[in-house]
This record gives sequence, C-alpha cells and structure tokens, in this order.
Amino acid sequence: MHPIIPQPNCNDVAILKGDVTGQYTLMIGDRNATVRCDMDTDGGKWIVIQRRVDGSVSFYRNWSDYKVGFGSPTGEYWLGLDNIHTLTSQGEYVLRIDMEYNSQVYYTVYSDFTIASESDNYRMNYANFLEGNTGNALSWHNGRPFTTRDRDNDGNSGSYGNPNCAVAFYGAWWYAGCHNSNLNGHYGNTSFGKGINWNHVTGYYASLSKVEMKIKKQ
Repeated sequence: MHPIIPQPNCNDVAILKGDVTGQYTLMIGDRNATVRCDMDTDGGKWIVIQRRVDGSVSFYRNWSDYKVGFGSPTGEYWLGLDNIHTLTSQGEYVLRIDMEYNSQVYYTVYSDFTIASESDNYRMNYANFLEGNTGNALSWHNGRPFTTRDRDNDGNSGSYGNPNCAVAFYGAWWYAGCHNSNLNGHYGNTSFGKGINWNHVTGYYASLSKVEMKIKKQ
C-alpha cells in the first residue's frame, strides 16, 4: 500500500518519495484519493485527473460516477468532479492536456483552472490559454456546466438527434451546444463527434489514441 500523503498535491510526493511517476494516495479535503502523479512532463508534479490509453474503461457513465470517479490510475480513470473541485478551490491551478494521435504528440496549457461545486453543476472555468502546439478546442466549453447522459446541463435544444449532448456524442463533458472537444467520448469511435475528439487535431471523424488531463498549482 502507498502511504497517505498529508497534502493534496504531487509536489509532496516528490519531496517524500522522489520524482517517480506512478500511483499514490493523496488526502483531498477530508477524503483519501488514489491518483497518478506525472513526474516526467514539463517539470513534473502533475495530478492526473483524467487518463485514456486503451479503451479498457467505459467513460459513457452517469452523473454519480463522474462525481466520485472511476477506473484506476494504473490504466484509465477519472479522478472525480468532487475531488477536482476540492483541489481547484484550494489555490490557483494550471491545467495541461497531453494528447497523442497518429503517433504525434500535442499539448495545451491553461491558467487558473477551476471546477465549481455540484450546486453549480461542476462548472469549468479557466483564465487564459497559455501555450500549446494545437488550437484551443476548450474555448467553447469555458464557463459551461458538466453534462452526463442522465443530467443534461448543455445548451443544445434539439440538434444532433438528441437534446442531451452526452447522449448524442457518447460521452460526458462541459458541453455547450455541443462540442469542439470530447475527451470523455467513446474510445476509437469514428462516427461524427462520438470519439475522443480534439477538433484541431482529430476533427470529428477520428479519435485520439491517448489523452491525459493534469493539474498542478501555479
């Protein structure tokens, strides 16, 4: 078993355990959470909040699953909206998204990334697109609440065959009406908008082979 780290960030892991990427237990608020710490990318000390690598875990899930999290940091997982809210309410965090498609790697970085509480439907905000080697496919989603197949908070009124973007595009996301990015979409799906899309990289008829969303204090 991994020891509980008394502070909610991977910097403490680096101090106590060394700069080794892997699975660790953090105390996030009053909860223990098993996370993946990325110690290799851009200075390390990133808390991975979402990971897709092989399609072994279904991400077409309901609100309660996205709230508490699912999967395993050793493979594919979602840290949980409650945990992400708790983390981002305790300081200023940077969001980094690392992607792979056709053996090419891409990334984007955002400042002041926050997730609101459940009472505001886990609304996502960031301040600025800082850098990256692809376009900002998160811009349309900035300021939007989260939507799942059983909780429709998006701005779609009936296009795409279903008023719920999560149902129409086989995912869960901060949909607008509907998306330029769909990182919780269906792994490998090449139907319009249903795959793990980052529009500037994949378009809407292809799917990323790998993606990680990760945060650390600014």
